[in-house]
Amino acid sequence: MQAQAFPLSRVLTIILSGLLALLGLFAASRATDVGFSLFGYGLIVFGYAFGFWMLKRGLDAAEEQAGEA
Repeated sequence: MQAQAFPLSRVLTIILSGLLALLGLFAASRATDVGFSLFGYGLIVFGYAFGFWMLKRGLDAAEEQAGEA
């Protein structure tokens, strides 16, 4: 039996990173000083980067499975 490229845990992690980026967007928009603004922008960057990294790992796993079949 082959493993799935996008199991539920990976999908939920991608969704969670998107929500984290959304939280960063909200924090950056409501910031009253530079520190909170930078924190919000940092959350946005981290959320997007982590989500795309998890997507890449899933696509790499799918490509590896296709090569084995």
